[in-house]
Amino acid sequence: MSSIDSNLAAKYFGKNPDSKGATELMRRSPAEYHRLKEIALAEGLIVRKDYQDPEYRRRFEPKQFSQDELKILAEIPESETRRFYCNPSDGGSDTLAKLATERPDYYNKVRASAMLRGLIPSAPIAPQPEPKPTSQFITVSDADCDTANLPRGYKTTAQGLETIKRVVAEVEQKRVEAQQLAAKTAAQLERDRIADESVAEFGRLLEINREHAQKQRAQNGNTVEKVEVPVKA
Repeated sequence: MSSIDSNLAAKYFGKNPDSKGATELMRRSPAEYHRLKEIALAEGLIVRKDYQDPEYRRRFEPKQFSQDELKILAEIPESETRRFYCNPSDGGSDTLAKLATERPDYYNKVRASAMLRGLIPSAPIAPQPEPKPTSQFITVSDADCDTANLPRGYKTTAQGLETIKRVVAEVEQKRVEAQQLAAKTAAQLERDRIADESVAEFGRLLEINREHAQKQRAQNGNTVEKVEVPVKA
């Protein structure tokens, strides 16, 4: 801080202040007026009045709860808090001491609720510990590992598991389709075989009939040649 600023602050706000000059400075340059006034306050030339102190005014503002405090108030009803701190007999055997021993986490929340509601003197409230994240990896079943040709005990994320199951389903579908096609092909081949055998058998019978007919015609011809025609005298 320069001596010039100190001198100006003393001029307008010192022991014998230039009130008229300060008023003119406020009208002409409010920012400069407040800057010199802060210098005067810092150097003790003037004292801030209670109503001008932001901290003093803040005492009359409604209390604003933090996120953690709002969670506690939402989770622990006022009736539950008063049951332990205002009407302990209403709790029966469920006393604060028992609560602190058997359910320490819940006890801390009830105690914090009592402080936030002004039932007991306030004390710093420790933030609630965040739950430890569970492992994001999932062990794939042996059946899926075998189908996907993965080593048994393979681990992956939830998204990876969905992909594996989708691949396994596609592979299974293709296997079923291949079996159906193979069965259909085998059935068609069997029908073709039976048809071929039937045609072959028909041809064989036809050839036998043809040979038989030829032999029959030959026999009939030979019989005609052996007939003797009688000669007239």
